[in-house]
Amino acid sequence: MPLPQALLRFSLVVAAAWLFMMFVPLDWFFQDYLPPSFFLLMGLVTFGVCGLGWPFAAPMGKLWKPDNRLLPGLLMCAVWLAYAVILNLFTSRVFPGVPMNPSLGIIVFGVTLWYSFDGVGPHPFKNKDGSPNAVANWAAATVVIMVVTWIVWFIFVDMAGTPLDNTPHDPNGVFPSGYWFGLMVWIIVWVQVFGGTMCLQGWPFYKLPKPLPQVCIFVAVIVLGYACWEGGLRLGVSPTFSFGAVGASMIGWSLMHAVAFEMFPFAKHVQPKRGVLNFLLEEIILTAAWIVLLRIILSPVYARMVELKFAAPEGPFDINMLSAFFTLHVAAVILLMHQFFFMRAPWSIPGPPLGPEERPPEA
Repeated sequence: MPLPQALLRFSLVVAAAWLFMMFVPLDWFFQDYLPPSFFLLMGLVTFGVCGLGWPFAAPMGKLWKPDNRLLPGLLMCAVWLAYAVILNLFTSRVFPGVPMNPSLGIIVFGVTLWYSFDGVGPHPFKNKDGSPNAVANWAAATVVIMVVTWIVWFIFVDMAGTPLDNTPHDPNGVFPSGYWFGLMVWIIVWVQVFGGTMCLQGWPFYKLPKPLPQVCIFVAVIVLGYACWEGGLRLGVSPTFSFGAVGASMIGWSLMHAVAFEMFPFAKHVQPKRGVLNFLLEEIILTAAWIVLLRIILSPVYARMVELKFAAPEGPFDINMLSAFFTLHVAAVILLMHQFFFMRAPWSIPGPPLGPEERPPEA
C-alpha cells in the first residue's frame, strides 16, 4: 500500500478509536466491553492469522471477492463477536468458572500471540496439497490457547487484594495479580518484537533447526520481559507508566508498523538490518511520540473518567492505563478488523507478510 494511503487509513483508524472512546458510555466500556475484549483480540488472531480468513474472508474464506468485501466482512464480524461471547460465557460460567478479569485476560492475549507468532502456530496442519488447513488450524489454535491459558492461570496468579481474594475463583498462584499483569505485558512486548511477522521476525534464532527457534524465543521473551518489568520497578518507574504507557505502546507499534505500514521504510532490507531499524523506529521513536500524542488526544476522555469516578483520585484507572486501553483494545481492534475481515477495503487486498529475507517486489 502506498504511504499516503497507509497514512490516511491509519489516521481514520485512530479517529474512529477516539470517537469510540469519546462517545460510548464509560460504565459500559469498563464493565461490559473491556473484560471480554481479550477474547476479541484472540479471535482477530485465530480467525485472521491461524484460520487465514476462514470462513468468509481472504484468502481461505468462501465468499470473498476483490469487488465484494463488505458482506464477507460483516459476516466475519458476526462470527467473531459470537466466538468472543461464547468463550467469555464458557470461561465465566463453565470452566474455570471465573469472572473475566485483567489477570486472566492478559494470559489469553499473551498465549494467543505466543502461539501464533513464536510458538506452535500459526499453520501446523496442512491439506494433502500442502496448503494450510484453515479449519484445523483455527480449531487447534482455539483449543491450545485456552488450555494453556487455564494452566498458566492456575499456577501463576494470586488474586490477593482483589475482589476475587478468598473466593473459590482465586487460584492462589505464584504472583500477585498486579505484579503478574505488568510482567505479562512486558513478556508480550518481546513476543511481539520477536514475532515472525513483526520487528525482528525471529532473528537471531530463525535459522536454527526446529524446535530451537521456538525454545530460544520462549526463553528470551521471559528473561527480557522480567528484566524490563522488574528493572523498571527497582528504578522507581511508576508501574502503570511502565506497562500502560510504555509497554502497551511498544506492543501496539510492533503491530501497527507491520500491519498498517508494512514495515515502511525498512521492508527493502532483510534481517537483521530490517529488524534493528524497525526496533529503533517502533520501540523507541514511535513509542515515545505515541505516549505524548495520547496524553493530548485522550485528555477529554480522561476528564470524563475523572468526573464519573473511573479515574484517580476516586477511581482505579489513570491516564497510562487509558492509553493502553485505547491502543490495544480499541485502535488495534479496529485496525485488525479492517485488515483481516474487510480485507482493507476499499484499498488493495493485503498480501502475505514478508519473510525475514524477502523484499517487496518494488524493492
